[in-house]
Amino acid sequence: MKKIGFIGLGNMGLPMARNLIQAGYEVYGINRSKAAEEQLEALGGHTGHTIADLASHMDLIMTCLPLPADIEQVYLDDNGLINNGREGLMLIDNSTVSPELNRKIYVAASGRGIPFLDAPVSGGTTGAAAGTLSIMVGGDRNDFERALPVLQAIGKQVDYVGSSGSGSVVKLINQLMVGIHTQAVSEGLALGRKSSVGEEKLVQILGSSFAGSRMLERHYSNHIAKEDYKPGFAIKLLGKDLDLAIEMAKQSGVDLSVGNRVRSLLKGAIRNGFAGQDMSAMLGFQLQRDENKELLHFAVFLPMKDADKSVKFREQHLQFLANRREEGKLLANGRFTDGAGGLVIYKGNSLDEVEAWVKEDPYIIEGARNYEIHEWDIVLAE
Repeated sequence: MKKIGFIGLGNMGLPMARNLIQAGYEVYGINRSKAAEEQLEALGGHTGHTIADLASHMDLIMTCLPLPADIEQVYLDDNGLINNGREGLMLIDNSTVSPELNRKIYVAASGRGIPFLDAPVSGGTTGAAAGTLSIMVGGDRNDFERALPVLQAIGKQVDYVGSSGSGSVVKLINQLMVGIHTQAVSEGLALGRKSSVGEEKLVQILGSSFAGSRMLERHYSNHIAKEDYKPGFAIKLLGKDLDLAIEMAKQSGVDLSVGNRVRSLLKGAIRNGFAGQDMSAMLGFQLQRDENKELLHFAVFLPMKDADKSVKFREQHLQFLANRREEGKLLANGRFTDGAGGLVIYKGNSLDEVEAWVKEDPYIIEGARNYEIHEWDIVLAE
């Protein structure tokens, strides 16, 4: 393999492509931002080609894109990689998507005789720059062996996991635990600050105890201690990955109680302006939440729209409310006994904030209920 196409020259993709160039490969890049393509050219790469061009001329094409919809389009559209792939082409996706999407692409690619590997990466922008990424690979074993020298040019730990989709299974479990560890760091350091303990000493002690973790070391050393939250891995992307992990868990029949809680907190951070910051900034969101004690109350009426859908999505609605209750956002809820709908009392900072929560309710998403929101000034009887 000599000619490699690389689609997605973002914070991860560009340094990965650079390491391929340094390893002696001819790299041809595509990116939405032309500035990133110019940077690739300055590193010795080639640009100016379409996806279809790459598919018909490359030995191998790698993709590293932020959203599953992007991957589906690049691989499966009429002008995409599979429909235009030449004989001998190999495809590798380094993105984080669902195992189901991996398998869908694998089947489509196999139908045209094109090998496909799902090979999501872990290690953030630091690992991408240093060429020390951890790469977990799913697909056919023989294809993995052929691709191994290329993968070793961008990663230090490269593991074959199993059949198509297996790489993404491992990556989503990894992201689930990253999210949980991140929240643990945020709550622990927030408690330390409120307790007037020297933070540097606290982190030093925790790091040498059972509470130590790579997330604690990364978040504190690279970001929190420097008060620099430029994203190595953004909160919005971790939120996306937790969505995928929880969907995978539902399909597997696994209850992710802590995972659901962390996902809700990530969504809260995204709504409150932390989306583009590094995931270590969950500490900032924790501190913000701790300061916002005087919350307003909002009465949300959920009049009946579709009774059948209300029955169908009742459990999802109740789980949604349970998550809000765990976050301290829910005061009360209940149904109207005449079947006209229900009422939810939220605690929040503004109507806009509460409306954003309401729009995430499965009842609203699935069209089971309408909604009406009013700020409520509670007057208790003596």
